[in-house]
Amino acid sequence: MALLESSFIYHLLILLFAWSIVFSFIDFIDTNRMASRVAFYLLAIVWVFSSVLMIYTISQYSLYSFITSREGLYIYVWIIISLSLFINWVVKLEYLVFFTNVVSFLVFSLSILIPKAGKTATLVDQLKSELLYIHIGLAFLAYGAFTLSFIFSVMYIFQYVLLKKKKWSTHLKKLGSLGKLEKMFITFNLFGVPLMLTSLILGVIWASIRLHTFVWYDMKVIGSFFVLIMYSTFMYLKVSNRFYGKSLCIFNICCFLVLFGNYVVSNLYSKFHLWST
Repeated sequence: MALLESSFIYHLLILLFAWSIVFSFIDFIDTNRMASRVAFYLLAIVWVFSSVLMIYTISQYSLYSFITSREGLYIYVWIIISLSLFINWVVKLEYLVFFTNVVSFLVFSLSILIPKAGKTATLVDQLKSELLYIHIGLAFLAYGAFTLSFIFSVMYIFQYVLLKKKKWSTHLKKLGSLGKLEKMFITFNLFGVPLMLTSLILGVIWASIRLHTFVWYDMKVIGSFFVLIMYSTFMYLKVSNRFYGKSLCIFNICCFLVLFGNYVVSNLYSKFHLWST
């Protein structure tokens, strides 16, 4: 049972939660049955692991370990997930999985960093430190997705110009169709937005617990949330059909320029975002 007392199981649950949010977000924005199923199954796996951890904790330290409000966060998350899975199984409310994931992810991330039965101070400190690496890893994955989305947008504009000027060359075939390029830059943003959301949630939780003073008006914090708002606006424009094709592509390029500008400026002026555990 050493595995249940190690930090690995908590990291696994956080990552499963994060990817469940990614796939439920894809289904939320662009109705996708496969993504919906994957999100549901990942959340079900989280529920199974959470149930095992809860049963193990009760067997080792008694039911009283869940009585106080701090320790009660863990069982609170378990109840939310249980109800979400049951309701979705009975009446098929797929969107419920997305909203449940976001709320549960936030509360669960907080709960695992609170000392309680079954967690030594050493384990809690280890989780606090390693949470930073998960935050950074998810952020890099989001940045990677946004970068590829930007590249496909540039390819879209290049292809658009070639078609407008009626330059029928080998480049035209190699770039692919406008429809395919548009689908690709939208798809990578579908992955990038929830990855960045989960990364920011973990980052805020880590900074609030680990740092003596967490400055909300720090350039890195403001810039990161502004970037998330920009890409969320992109998703809204796509879903509402207010922007499409070239207009949506140009807006996506603007989003990436904001992302790049935020990375450069915040690294110059940020006061606390120096990575240390």
